[in-house]
Amino acid sequence: MGNRKSDFVTEARIAVRQLWQAHQTLEKLQAEWNALDYDNTLADGGFEGENAHLNTAQVSAAVFTTPDAIRGLLTAGHATNLARLL
Repeated sequence: MGNRKSDFVTEARIAVRQLWQAHQTLEKLQAEWNALDYDNTLADGGFEGENAHLNTAQVSAAVFTTPDAIRGLLTAGHATNLARLL
């Protein structure tokens, strides 16, 4: 059972790193969104392939609204919880 405990911690650390990196990536994308004025330059219905079913509002919510909510959690002390496992 001792190996499973260590494996569990390893899995948790991997998930924390993925979450941390995903949040950092989304925040980087916010800067690109603003710099390239994607509010106005990403036309609804202009996406192709696997993105064709999405619209600008849905992408904006995923790039801004949710990461901003996560940032609120991180600044409330949860960043420390995650950083301990990085």
